[in-house]
Amino acid sequence: MRRTLVAVLSALLLALVGAPPAQAADVEAAIARGMTLVGTDTFGEYGCEDFVDFAYGKTTATGIPRDHARSFYEGLKAKGLGHSSLPAPRGALVFSQSDYGYHVDISLGNGTYLSGGVQGLSNGWGDGSQIQIIPEPDIAPNSRLLGWAYAPWK
Repeated sequence: MRRTLVAVLSALLLALVGAPPAQAADVEAAIARGMTLVGTDTFGEYGCEDFVDFAYGKTTATGIPRDHARSFYEGLKAKGLGHSSLPAPRGALVFSQSDYGYHVDISLGNGTYLSGGVQGLSNGWGDGSQIQIIPEPDIAPNSRLLGWAYAPWK
């Protein structure tokens, strides 16, 4: 009886607050995997989606398709999973827009972001590599935050 009551209450709570975010271990694994590429040019000037896919163990078929950061975020937002203001928690996907197009970073949860395709955003910035830790989402001129969402993958 008690087990049934706990299961019912858990299901009710889950229905009220929505699905939980990605498990902490998955977030830490994604960040650790992404950090192995800091200082490299692995995905090129505009490889932010490919970098996020790599970090989370996805491909363009199972993660964020190349050049689809905006539509991916809009899909999450339409499901009620988007958040419009910072701060973003550790491991969240942070989406932005600038004169150069749309971009996605991984929040490190401390006001910094793990980013791919940095030189496509601001040529010559930082150490000159494509994959860097940056101090704000999308360092491109005239950038603005679209929002953030927990990584939707298990």
